[in-house]
Amino acid sequence: MKQLKDIIKLIESSNNPQAVRFEPLFYENLKTKTNDHAILKIKEIHKCSYYTALMIASTSWGLFQIMGYNLYFYSLTEKTVFDFLFDEEEQEKAFQKFTELKKINFTVEQLLKDESKIKRFAKLYNGDEIGYSRKILKLLEREDVINA
Repeated sequence: MKQLKDIIKLIESSNNPQAVRFEPLFYENLKTKTNDHAILKIKEIHKCSYYTALMIASTSWGLFQIMGYNLYFYSLTEKTVFDFLFDEEEQEKAFQKFTELKKINFTVEQLLKDESKIKRFAKLYNGDEIGYSRKILKLLEREDVINA
């Protein structure tokens, strides 16, 4: 049976470890946080300006499309995002650590047995409880996990 990480990689990046997606709304909301821990950490690691740090924080990176903000706020990596994109093992570790920290490190079996868990995962991982839950279920069905 497929693992949850395999399903999320398909949904988020079509298994492309170098996938990058800028989130302009997140960027606009983040501009007011001048002394934010994650932004300061990004500036330090990347040796960059405040606005470049905002861009890095407001971009989703890699196989799992983890927001740059989360990468550094939760110390999921100590690498630059550019090194992170070329290290699939680091991306897998970051996903595992993030799901553990958020207490959403469920198995596919657990999600299929308990609708509240799939909604919790969707809400805490993506922010869209309903739409993202549907994406997960649709992909599980397409991958014939549900009928297996």
